[in-house]
Amino acid sequence: MAEKILIIANPISGGGRGRSSARRAAEQILAKGGQADIAFTNEQGEAAELALKARNDGVHRIAACGGDGTIHEVIGAIAGSNVELGLVPCGRGNDFARALGIPSDPESAGAILTGGAVKRIDLGQVNGRYFGTVLTMGFDSEVARLVYEKAVPFKGTAAYVIGVLKMLASYSGISARLEGDFGVLEQPVLLAATGNTSSYGGGMRIVPDASPDDGLLEVCHVEMMSTFGVLKLLPTVFWGGHVGKPGVTMARTTSLKVDTAEPVWMFADGEPVCQTPAHVKVVESALSVVVPIK
Repeated sequence: MAEKILIIANPISGGGRGRSSARRAAEQILAKGGQADIAFTNEQGEAAELALKARNDGVHRIAACGGDGTIHEVIGAIAGSNVELGLVPCGRGNDFARALGIPSDPESAGAILTGGAVKRIDLGQVNGRYFGTVLTMGFDSEVARLVYEKAVPFKGTAAYVIGVLKMLASYSGISARLEGDFGVLEQPVLLAATGNTSSYGGGMRIVPDASPDDGLLEVCHVEMMSTFGVLKLLPTVFWGGHVGKPGVTMARTTSLKVDTAEPVWMFADGEPVCQTPAHVKVVESALSVVVPIK
């Protein structure tokens, strides 16, 4: 008899699609001869609790059904173990699933949960907390905060674009020092993004060369610039065209120390994770994920 897959689902993800997405994925698992249980979350932090309990109970494969925030919680509970993570993306951004080639429709994602390949990937870690996609500080973390607090309408990339326009009126930059394998960057910063995968905000390729299986993190450091400069630079981020532009520094590193004149919040996977100062590092082969067979 096939081992059961536990689907941990955020029912309000994707504007309320989480419940139906989980059930449609489970139906696909059953159609393929597998077994599935669904556990719906009721509050923030519960996905982590459910995943940790499942790990302790010996569950071998857990699927996170939701957005990058739900996945972030599950990753934190199972990283470093032999528990395999499956994905049923239905959130605002779905950047982690996109990086791993997981389709957005629940039936296709459900089929991968039973018929996919298992791959070991790297994770980022900041002040001891794991993340899967991009860690942000500065302008982009303030935009992430607006999206996280639902202070802007829409979802995905549209929410981030509106957040950018809203933040432009008040953001004045921060004094920061970044130290990594590349040396030291110390100057007023618009943003600093550190990626295990290439995108955030629903596909904005802020660190386009980041890969979760190369043992490195990619850093994008953008100097403080005028409002006109931000508006000119922003559209290029959608395809990674900001790389090489004046004021933009790209670097690769295994670890990063971040200090700021005053404590500022950092976001990862769209979630608030810590305040500066921060120590960031890559943790190689930290997570097993179920991905499409190539």
